Amino acid sequence: MTLPPDMSINHKDWAASIVSKMTEEEKYRMIMGVGFAGFKAKKGYYIGSVLGVPRLGVPCIKMQDGCAGFRTTDEEMLGTVTSWPSPLSLATTWDAELVEDWAAAMGDEFRAKGANMILAPAVNVHRSPYGGRNAEYLSGEDPTLGRLLAPAFVHGMQDRAGVAVAVKHFAMNEQEYGRSSMNSIAEARTRWEHYYPPFEAAIRAGAAAVMCSYNKVNGKQACSNGDILNDDLKQGMGFSGFVLSDWWAIRDDEAAAEGTDMDMPGNDKMFSKPKLENAVPELRLDEMVQRILVGMSRSGAWSNLPADDCRVGCNCAEKLYHAVATSPAHVDFARKLAARGAVLLKNDAVGPDSDSQPVLPIAAGKKIALLGGACGWKPDVHHEMKSWTEASYYTIGGTSRVLSPETVTLAEALKQSNADVEFSNNDFVTSARKAMAGADVAVVCAGATSTESVDRTHLRLDQDAFVGQVILMGKQLKVPVVVVVYTPGAVVLPWSGDATGLLLMFPSGQATGWGAADILLGRARPSAKLPVTIPLSEEDALPPCKQEKCEYKEKLFGGWHMYDGRSVAFPFGFGLTYTKFEYSPGDMSDVSESASRTLSVEVRNVGDAAGSDIVQLYLRYPSTIPEIAQEPPTQLRRFLRTSELQPGEAQTLIFKLGARDEMIWDPSMRSWTMVYGEFTVGIGHSSRELRLCGAFNNERGVVKTDAVPLTPCSTRLYLPSADVA
Repeated sequence: MTLPPDMSINHKDWAASIVSKMTEEEKYRMIMGVGFAGFKAKKGYYIGSVLGVPRLGVPCIKMQDGCAGFRTTDEEMLGTVTSWPSPLSLATTWDAELVEDWAAAMGDEFRAKGANMILAPAVNVHRSPYGGRNAEYLSGEDPTLGRLLAPAFVHGMQDRAGVAVAVKHFAMNEQEYGRSSMNSIAEARTRWEHYYPPFEAAIRAGAAAVMCSYNKVNGKQACSNGDILNDDLKQGMGFSGFVLSDWWAIRDDEAAAEGTDMDMPGNDKMFSKPKLENAVPELRLDEMVQRILVGMSRSGAWSNLPADDCRVGCNCAEKLYHAVATSPAHVDFARKLAARGAVLLKNDAVGPDSDSQPVLPIAAGKKIALLGGACGWKPDVHHEMKSWTEASYYTIGGTSRVLSPETVTLAEALKQSNADVEFSNNDFVTSARKAMAGADVAVVCAGATSTESVDRTHLRLDQDAFVGQVILMGKQLKVPVVVVVYTPGAVVLPWSGDATGLLLMFPSGQATGWGAADILLGRARPSAKLPVTIPLSEEDALPPCKQEKCEYKEKLFGGWHMYDGRSVAFPFGFGLTYTKFEYSPGDMSDVSESASRTLSVEVRNVGDAAGSDIVQLYLRYPSTIPEIAQEPPTQLRRFLRTSELQPGEAQTLIFKLGARDEMIWDPSMRSWTMVYGEFTVGIGHSSRELRLCGAFNNERGVVKTDAVPLTPCSTRLYLPSADVA
C-alpha cells in the first residue's frame, strides 16, 4: 500500500514503522542502486533505480537526469519528451512563478515516463565563467538568485508534479577540470554566505534529497565528508531527507558513516553488506533507510501512483522508451520560455534623427538579411546520440542533454513567420555581402558550446571573426546589424560596441529558433536580465583551477563581485526591454509591516510599448564594523517582476527584508549572527544602475519594523567605481 494522496501521515513515524519491519536484506536494497552494467543502465532501468520493498508497500525509486528535461539516453526516446530551455536560461527570467511552472511541466513528463525522481535542480553558484556545466546551474553568479529560484523548482516538481528532487552538486563543485580529484579549499563564511544559500533554500522548501559531488572539500572527498554532510547539511541546515552519491562518487568505506545515505548507481558495491556491515552500526543503517523513506514519501513521489505504475527491472521499458510525454501545450510553453529567457543587451536607434526608432523589433515588411550557418544549423540528433558529451547551440553536452528531432532553427522560424528573408547559410563574407544588398536589417548568428566533464577553453564565439566582419560591412553598406548569440555561459563580445542590436540566449532547447524569432519580430517583448557578467576580455575572468589544491582566495568576492571596481561589457542584472521605466518612491501608507524592513517602489512605463520590468534590491552592510570588510560592497537581496504594463501605466512593488538579510556567518559560533549599524539600500535596473536609495539603522536590542524611505541615488555613494564600458 502506498501513501495516501493527501499526504496526511507523519512521515518520520511511518518511515520508522516500515524500517522496523524490514529484514536486513531489504534495508540494504534501499541504500544501493541497481541496473547498471559498466557505465550504462541496463534495458528497462532508469539512470538511477532502487528496487523498493513491495511486501511493505514501498515503491521503487526511479531516477532520471536532468536539469532541462527527461534525459534522452536511448534512440527510442527521441521525440517522446520536450527539450526544455536550460536552467541558466530560466535564471535570466528572475521569475520564481515561471520557474515553478517550468518545473511542474517537466515533472509531468517524468511522471508520464514512469520516473518518480529527477536528478535536479543543480544550484551551484558560478565561480568561473569557463565552467563546463554553468548552463545547468539555476543560481548564475549570485547566491540570492539561486536562493529565491530554487524553492520554486522544488515546489513545482514535488508539490505539483509529485516528482522528488535531488539538489546538486554538494558542495563546492564549481568546475569540471579535475572534478574527481579537485580539492576545493573554502572557509566557512565563504561556504555559508556565498555557495550554500541556494541549497539551504531548496532544503527549507522540502527537497527530498541532496547529491554529494565528486570533488574534495577542504581535503575530504565530498561524499565522505562529515563536516559538510553531517555538520553543515544535516545539522546546520536541518536537512531530514537523504544524501545520495553522484554516480561512482564514493571512493572509500567512510561515506556511510560520514553522512551519505545511498550509493549510486550501485554497481561499485560500495554500500553492499560485505562493505558496510563492519563499517556502520545498525542504528546508522536504519537511519539511512529512514531518511530515504522520509524524503521520498514527503515529496509526494509515492502518492497518487497510477494503477500501471511500473517496477524497475520488470515492466518499465514501455514507459521509459516509448510513452509520449511531450505535447503541443508543452512545446508552446517551451517556446514562451525561450523568448522570456532571451536577454536584449543592445538596441540602438537606426538613423540620425532624434525620433529614429530602435532596430528591434523588426517591423513587418522589412527585408532581413539572415547571415551565418548558426542561424540555420540543424542538430543531427542521431549523430549526437553516439557521444554523451556532444553539445550544440541548443543543448549542452552531458547528463542534462535532452535531444529533440523537432528542434526549430531561427531560419526555419522566420520562414514560417512569412518574414521577408534572404538567408546566407554559411560564414563567408562574400555571401553575407550579397545577402545584405538591399536589406533593411541584417541578423547574424554566432554561438559557443560546452559540456559536462570538461571546462570551456576560451570565452569566444565560434564565429567571432565573421561577426566582426559583418558588422564592419553593415557600416559600409549602411545596414544595421543585429547579432543573435547562443552561449552556454558568459562570453566575450569584442564587437558589441559597434553592433546595432544584440540578443543573447543561453541554451534554450528545441524552441530556440521560435524564441529568437518572437523577440526579433516583436511577438514577444524582452524582459530578461543577465544572471552572469559579460566581461570585457578573457583576462578579466577567473579561470578554473589547474592544480589539485583549489583555494577560493576570492572568498566572498566570487561571481559577479570579482568584477567590482573594473569595467565590464554588460553587468550582472542588466537587460533591456522594448520600453522604458521610471522608478519613484511608493506610498508608504500601503506598506505592510510583516517584515523587518519594507520598501515601496512605484514603477511606471514611460515608453511607447507594453513591457514588464525586473526591479532589483541591493544591500550594503555598515562599513564601520571590522568583520564587514570581508563583505562585497553591494549584495543582491531581493527582486520583483512587474506585470506587463501598458504605456503610462504604473505598479507599486513592495519589497520585504527579513532578519537573515542583515546577518553574516559567524564561524566561531557556527551560526548566523546579526550585524548592527547603518545599512544602505539601492533599487534599480542592474547591479550597476541603481535608481532609488535609502538607509536604515539596525540597533542592538531594538526590535521594530521599518518602512524605509527612498530617494534618488547619489552616484558617488551607490554605484561601483567602474561602470559599463
